[in-house]
Amino acid sequence: MDSAAAVLFGKTRQAVLALLFDQPGASYYLREMSRMSGIAPGPLQHELTQLHKADLVVRSQDGNRVTYQANTAHPAFSDLQGLVSKTCGVPAQLTAAFTPHVARIAFAAIYGSLAKGTNHARSDVDLLIVGDIDLQTALAAVAPVEARIGREVSVRIFSREEYRARRARQDQFIEGVMTGPLTPLLGAPDDA
Repeated sequence: MDSAAAVLFGKTRQAVLALLFDQPGASYYLREMSRMSGIAPGPLQHELTQLHKADLVVRSQDGNRVTYQANTAHPAFSDLQGLVSKTCGVPAQLTAAFTPHVARIAFAAIYGSLAKGTNHARSDVDLLIVGDIDLQTALAAVAPVEARIGREVSVRIFSREEYRARRARQDQFIEGVMTGPLTPLLGAPDDA
């Protein structure tokens, strides 16, 4: 079965939208986007031109240096940002990265600034995992995502037993995460 992202957007458009709409305050040079996405500059330039013509992307030029960023003033910005997040953005990329390890994960969610919607271009991505996956495996899974998004993914892993014990004693960190905004990726808090 094709993913929703593949049906809605081509590979190049997915890469452009994921970079620009997951981090709306960030601006990128064409070559920087090419390096991060692994897509040649030509196809990226074509997509950026189309998105600029539709006023979805802002193009800024300083001498011969051109940058691109999402047009946050566009009426469809919020809707498109939500769609990108669910189909090809950071949450979708992390879900795909951990799908091979789903049997070892009871619950995984993004918390912190990305879940709150207060992230900026260089914010890290905070990821909570409850299960029996080891840190080395988790870091190997997030490494390609970090390279694509140009941001660090900060992983916190708890075994089911440790998670339950911390919840029972109302551990400050766990309670703060669980009572704040979360973007669930795999499982549910009650599964842990």
